[in-house]
Amino acid sequence: MKALLPAALLLAAAPAAAGLFGRGAEERSAAALADMRASYAAGDCVRVLSASDLFFSEKPSAGLREEAYGYMGRCYEREGLPDKAISLYKLAIGLYPDDGLFAFRLASIYNASGFHENAVPLFRKVLAGKPDDIGAGLGLARAYAALGFYGRAKNYYSRVVVLQDFSDAAVLKEYAACMLKKRDWGEALFIAGKGSEAAPASSYWKLAEARVAAGKGDYYKAIAASEAAIKLEPSRRLRLERALYLLLAGLPRRAMEAADAELAAAPGDPLASEVKGMALRLLGRPAEAEPYFRAALKGGPFTAGIAGAFLAPKAAPKEGACSK
Repeated sequence: MKALLPAALLLAAAPAAAGLFGRGAEERSAAALADMRASYAAGDCVRVLSASDLFFSEKPSAGLREEAYGYMGRCYEREGLPDKAISLYKLAIGLYPDDGLFAFRLASIYNASGFHENAVPLFRKVLAGKPDDIGAGLGLARAYAALGFYGRAKNYYSRVVVLQDFSDAAVLKEYAACMLKKRDWGEALFIAGKGSEAAPASSYWKLAEARVAAGKGDYYKAIAASEAAIKLEPSRRLRLERALYLLLAGLPRRAMEAADAELAAAPGDPLASEVKGMALRLLGRPAEAEPYFRAALKGGPFTAGIAGAFLAPKAAPKEGACSK
């Protein structure tokens, strides 16, 4: 009987001992997590990721793992390991569906990688739980804009700029550019005004006004606004955009003078060559325009496409067709 007593005492004490061992492991996990937290705050992602091995070896609780996944995923991103970050975030979303961080980070990776259609439902998931989340709202606006859904993008850009009290000039510029693509002239002009208040030295807002005016067919107003933009930023790009407005306003001689000034500084410039070629065509001098269109073929797809259209030979009449 006496021999059985120590065994009985050990069995009775077993749950308490297990609790002690469990608390020890949890304390070690918490210490490892504290190391990861401090390393992340210091920007030391190498230490964060190396400490994760020790952390997980202690079999930490779900709550501790949730925090650790956040540090690890963002460190994978910083270290240029998006595939590992994506895998981790997918795992974490399954384990912690109410934690918006993982959905937001995964959506941001998709947006940056051009997979905007994959980003949309994740940003919407974040906003379902936190409607005023500026980061998710902006991410969703960008995703919709990239997909060409400008009306949907407007819904989210408009909410974001209001939440920011129209103070972020970069976001206002994105919004204005989206509205120009949508041909929503009223909203683009309104945002250009707010942008001018946020960043008065930026030429973009006057340029946006010029593009709104041109979109509405008021080319003289577009010329005036582009000249105001040039005063803020004297650049070849802006001067040539003004030259295009001169063409559209029916002022080919002034447009040609503007193009000549740019060609004197950069002979053979494709866009300047194209402006001069179009001006010569409007003046009834197509033979003189041809070499300028050939120079414009060396430009980007848009410039080369227009030049090619002017250079394309006229289709020969079909055999047997009567000419009048």
